[in-house]
Amino acid sequence: MKFGHVFKQSLRNEGFPAEWVDSAISYSQLKKCINRLTDELRQVGLDPATLSKLLKHVEDYNASTDKDDDQERPFEYILNSGRSTDNAPQSRKAFHPKLLFYVNEKTGEVHSAQLDEETKCRLHMLAVETGLSDMRIFECSGSSLKSMESADHSSPVPTNVPINRPGYRTVEVPITSDTEFFTRLTSEVSGLEKLQEREEKRMNVKIEDLGRQVAKLTDPDHRNNRKMLTAWRQVFQIYVEEGIFFGTTEIDHKAHDSDKAMLRLATFSTKVAQAGLVEKMRKKDNLHALTIFMNINREILQGLRFGEINHSAMLKILKKFDKHTALGVKSTFPRQVQYPEYSEHLAKAVCAEVNTQILSHIPQLDDHSCPMCFEIKWRPVKLRCGHTFCIRCLIVMQNNRQHNCPFCREKTVLDANSDNLDTEQAVFLKKWFPEEVKAKQQYNEYLAGIDQYGEVYASQKCVAI
Repeated sequence: MKFGHVFKQSLRNEGFPAEWVDSAISYSQLKKCINRLTDELRQVGLDPATLSKLLKHVEDYNASTDKDDDQERPFEYILNSGRSTDNAPQSRKAFHPKLLFYVNEKTGEVHSAQLDEETKCRLHMLAVETGLSDMRIFECSGSSLKSMESADHSSPVPTNVPINRPGYRTVEVPITSDTEFFTRLTSEVSGLEKLQEREEKRMNVKIEDLGRQVAKLTDPDHRNNRKMLTAWRQVFQIYVEEGIFFGTTEIDHKAHDSDKAMLRLATFSTKVAQAGLVEKMRKKDNLHALTIFMNINREILQGLRFGEINHSAMLKILKKFDKHTALGVKSTFPRQVQYPEYSEHLAKAVCAEVNTQILSHIPQLDDHSCPMCFEIKWRPVKLRCGHTFCIRCLIVMQNNRQHNCPFCREKTVLDANSDNLDTEQAVFLKKWFPEEVKAKQQYNEYLAGIDQYGEVYASQKCVAI
């Protein structure tokens, strides 16, 4: 199935909002521009086969001599960009592409010493047959070249202005459909950028509202919220571990494409259901907030997919442009008009807001676990060096006559005493992790009994006499 049909089906069937579809790359219209351009080139004898043959002569010569000299090219296709329009972003410039030949002023021969006589003759006859009176001819004088360079001095593409070749006239082939093609494509890329900005603002508002709602539903100062606090913490812990849109491991630390993100989002939903967390959130407000959270992630995924198919459409249409015209713009156009990383940028920006506005409202256990036993810091002790451990791990280190902090190696362990208890953090942990603190306290009391009475304490039950 051809890409144009697949692209059209994706826009129609994948549930994208109407505004998004209207902003998509107009693949079929751009194809029509290419067809008109092909007709224009044929009218002056430059069908794709002829252009490809002329290019191959230069490429073969450069390959055989290890050269890549633009001075030897018989013609150039320049994506010359002018000043930004008033309505376009500063980085978006109107394109005025030019197809140029270099002709010797005295002999009328086409410039290029390395082309064979047949090819030189073909180009020379092209200029004669077309009639210089029908083409716009201008001098590449030092002043005019300088003015063109200053108009677009920031462009990274070296072929942004004609090459100055003393003794040669620059002949521009009169074609217009390429300007129409690049004007339309540039406008649509700018439209996608504006759509991205609007979507980011819209989703940020939705995320802020959900963040306030989650903060209210998980406030530990309200007794009714304490059970829900644990459930929400589990949801967000699973969410972070899945790394739906961005990898968080050493092996996987890149942005994910829509296919991978979709699989991870499905895995996240399955794990939440299997853990019974949906049932735990029986109350209407909690279930509603969880539904909104899931919908936000689906919207991020939808934006990711929309960006990817439009990016593919732009690359495909540029490839088709080159195939039908042999003008070779696929490698230069993206450098002059960068396609907005709609998918990755929007996902990154929105995910950052999710972390800031929603996930941050509920402290995670990993952020408050002891680095020695990897459990919650019950009765945390803060050493003089600033590192914190749970009290039992500190006692174990002191009993083992361990002077140095395991992290910074500073001799602070034996100096610690009851004054080093971090009471403020202890209150915080008891407030936000009541179940974990209670379980750790019971476990520490159990270990303390073994320390005092030996292993028999672990195997014998208390008997009332």
